[in-house]
Amino acid sequence: MTAVAPAEAVRRVRDDLVARGLLDGLPEAFLAGVTRFARPPQPELDALATAARGLAARLASGGAGDDDLPLLARVLFFAGGAEVLAAHGLRTPAYDVLGSYRDNLARPLGPRLPRRPVAGGRRWRVLGRSVGFPIGVPACVLNGGEHWVRHFAGNGYSVLTYKTVRSRAAEPNPQPNWAFARRERASLRPGAAAEVTADPWDWVEPGSPDVSTVNSFGVPSLAPEEWQPDLERSLAAVADDQLLLVSVMGEDADGAGLTALADDFARVARMAEEAGAPVVELNLSCPNTLDRTASGVRPPLCLDADATVAVVERVRRALDDRTGLVAKLSWLDEPRLTALVPRIASLVDGVAGINTLQSRVRRSDGAATFPGRELAGLSGIAVRDPALDFTRRLVALRDAGSSRFDVLAMGGVTDPASFEALFAAGADAVQSASGAFADPYLARDCIAALGQTLPRGVAAP
Repeated sequence: MTAVAPAEAVRRVRDDLVARGLLDGLPEAFLAGVTRFARPPQPELDALATAARGLAARLASGGAGDDDLPLLARVLFFAGGAEVLAAHGLRTPAYDVLGSYRDNLARPLGPRLPRRPVAGGRRWRVLGRSVGFPIGVPACVLNGGEHWVRHFAGNGYSVLTYKTVRSRAAEPNPQPNWAFARRERASLRPGAAAEVTADPWDWVEPGSPDVSTVNSFGVPSLAPEEWQPDLERSLAAVADDQLLLVSVMGEDADGAGLTALADDFARVARMAEEAGAPVVELNLSCPNTLDRTASGVRPPLCLDADATVAVVERVRRALDDRTGLVAKLSWLDEPRLTALVPRIASLVDGVAGINTLQSRVRRSDGAATFPGRELAGLSGIAVRDPALDFTRRLVALRDAGSSRFDVLAMGGVTDPASFEALFAAGADAVQSASGAFADPYLARDCIAALGQTLPRGVAAP
């Protein structure tokens, strides 16, 4: 996709909007989007309305210029016109935060590169496989099905994790589910409790490395009769030098206890294996699972070392020895991480982390950003230092032990420098969620900057 000057890009988008009949009514569509889940304070809403109407007038008269591009991206995204930006190669977030989970399953937003970027003839070893440049997207809605896997695989991501699946269908939490956290523009220190202010209408310019987001999807899943054939198609969509892991999660639906939970993890893992999964990742880290017996959200399972070990042991016994196994952990303090990792190291082929940080998230008016759920997952630059801290400690435990496992690191990866920092800390692959959501060209830029110099590469076979 050939880059064009910003002013020319604005002109092309303007002509496309006119051709599609979208220019008339654009301010109203934008305002409907920003008030979809909550209403901004009146002065802020008035300012947004004035800006959108001014932009529409400049577009109509042909007077819009390159300075209008950031506002144009925001207006079109919240007006439901992100596909116009993507059609002209302009950055736009990959997920429609106004649409439902189901609506988004078949509709990745953002531009698709005409040719997958690669690092020449170089490969890296990840979980016993030879893969291209070792950047990926973790288990999240950005890998919710075949369309998403094709989208991100085509844009240069080589280590993808299919979104968590379950033994029965599970609905997502009520909308809204995802929002920018524009006030979080620097990293928290490791172990710090996060109190986040995020409004549903917040915005961070696509491509900014200072992006943070909050989400509260829960762990939605299609029924096995839907996700298994979709997984088969997704596995067929990745190239020989790309790896698609599959995240699974069990549940104790009837309150029978740990054995029932571990058995359900094993049941789902076998389903993924039957569909062709070469590597199964155990979701032991989700910060957004609703507690049906009380108000609020459950803590991640990996905080309970005994329960985690029981699940890992049960799944390892259930899977074929040729199927890889990865344990996905949330950020753990030193005592917890040291107590857990040596107990599972010989059972797994890899350990992934971190997940989003469970945080208290409120709107600027004090109400919960996600109604009924004050706790939600924080990601992006806000978790960069905790992710780096976790990765360094995890690698040190691996190096000090007798069992070798790969490390899949993630958290705060929004530009080539943050990718390189986690890889230099000892990660074998690095994944990004908020960065991939907010910048469609993140993988391309990392490959361009580091593809020929990133260490531990080997020649392609």
